[in-house]
Amino acid sequence: MEKTLPKSRFPKDYKPNPANLAAGRYGTKEMIDLWGDEKTFEYGLKVQGQAALTLSSLYPDIIPKKYAEEIYEKASLKYIDPNRIREIEEETGHDIIALNKSLEEKVSKEAGIHINKAKTSADTTQPAKALQLKKSLEVIINSIENLRDILIEKSLEWIDIPHMDQTHLYDALPTVAGRPLSHYAEMLQSNLKFMKFVYENSVIGKWADATGNHHSATALEIDGLMLQKEYCKNLGINFMDAPAQVPGLEFEADITYAMARTGETLNNIARYLEQGRGDDRNIFVNANPRRKKGSSAMPHKDSKNGNPTAEEQTMSIGNYLRGLNVTGLSNCQMYYGRDLSASSNMRLNFEDGFKFLDHGIRRIANISYWIKLNEDVSKERVLRSFGCPTAQQVMTYLTDQRRTKNPMIRSEAHNLTAKLAKEAWDKKIPFVEVVLESEEVTNRLDAETIIKITNPLEYVGESKKIVEIIAKKYHRTKTL
Repeated sequence: MEKTLPKSRFPKDYKPNPANLAAGRYGTKEMIDLWGDEKTFEYGLKVQGQAALTLSSLYPDIIPKKYAEEIYEKASLKYIDPNRIREIEEETGHDIIALNKSLEEKVSKEAGIHINKAKTSADTTQPAKALQLKKSLEVIINSIENLRDILIEKSLEWIDIPHMDQTHLYDALPTVAGRPLSHYAEMLQSNLKFMKFVYENSVIGKWADATGNHHSATALEIDGLMLQKEYCKNLGINFMDAPAQVPGLEFEADITYAMARTGETLNNIARYLEQGRGDDRNIFVNANPRRKKGSSAMPHKDSKNGNPTAEEQTMSIGNYLRGLNVTGLSNCQMYYGRDLSASSNMRLNFEDGFKFLDHGIRRIANISYWIKLNEDVSKERVLRSFGCPTAQQVMTYLTDQRRTKNPMIRSEAHNLTAKLAKEAWDKKIPFVEVVLESEEVTNRLDAETIIKITNPLEYVGESKKIVEIIAKKYHRTKTL
């Protein structure tokens, strides 16, 4: 199987401008290309151009085709200086007035009279934001797929290596080292499934005038509902039949939840990798050839390829996204038909949130790609239990009439195997030895069977099959 390489945050020899990164540090090239004031200008101009084309296609007597095409062509930063937009906004205090006036200056007078026709500001800002969110979700989905595939490939690589699962931080039952990664891969897949739902249902635009009732369209004696439908269809976004000045902000909360939910999964993956790298477990080794400094005060950390900064940074991103989700839900409180209480915070939070999230996904993908397993330690963590976790299997055999002519009642078998396991644990001797000395067991099971069913290295349940199922179902599948 050809290995999936982790997606890089930035192309080789590309140096991002810190001003375009969240907090001057976090982001990816793809997200930089989608956010920032000039990108927002571009999206606003794009929807203005599309509005002219859509209205002209339905009502060419209102906007002649040649003027709609002129507006569409000139509605771009290829023709409009973004500094001119900033200058006008500074004069007027209004972003969409600035956008429209700068566009008017680049088209003929005959075309200029049709700019923003039958529209209010929200009929530009909302579809422009929807396009920005849609593209951002596409980038995130692609990054999650990359991480999922790396984890799946690693799970197959480790499918035959013994590993000890823990519950409540205690050794629980043996498995294989690839099995936990299958769990995380499937959780990433569930995030992809939810993001697809959000992508297809919660990216909402609008062309319905100041209160959502198509007053300007009615004044022009046109079908505003049909106009909105065609406009959003042409932009590739959804719409509400009954918006207010803006669509309900619950739709944006869907997006913040999808981001935060993914952040929680990343948090769990990061925590698992970090714990595995720690000295108390020591089952994972960061084998990235790009060596990192550990600590000037603790130089031995250099041998461990530095502190788990990527993992802890990702946990921090997860915490931030949790807060972003709270803000998104709080924004849903809106006076009908609109107030501006949600506007400012989401201009900040969506940009930083998407940059943070994509940054974290790709850092964890990189760590996951380079992580190596300390096989001897992984096996030792299974054997250190003296085979006691196999007590469950011994109990099952003792109660199975197919395996013994004198099966025990389950409660009796449970008490017996618990007693034998405790004896082995307390005396620090192999569980198999204690079981072989128990007449209650040897009267029912032969020695060969006992030796087989008390081997913790072989008692892995359906672990391997599960790894294979997840790989078969999800590896390199596409969400969109």
